[in-house]
Amino acid sequence: MLIKDFEEIVLVQMHRQGKNWKDLATVIGKSDTYTKQVVKGIQNGDRAKEYRQQISEHLGIVFIEEE
Repeated sequence: MLIKDFEEIVLVQMHRQGKNWKDLATVIGKSDTYTKQVVKGIQNGDRAKEYRQQISEHLGIVFIEEE
């Protein structure tokens, strides 16, 4: 199964690994509210793309951002 929605796969992996938003916020060094916005795609600048990559590596997700 191929899931293209980044938010969906992040939520699945967070649940499987018992992680919460504060855990992911610690990975990128930002607030949990900002982290949610990055995952949902509300924040979509260059830094946000880097943060998505860091989050995916932390959760063990192979993520390729489409341009």
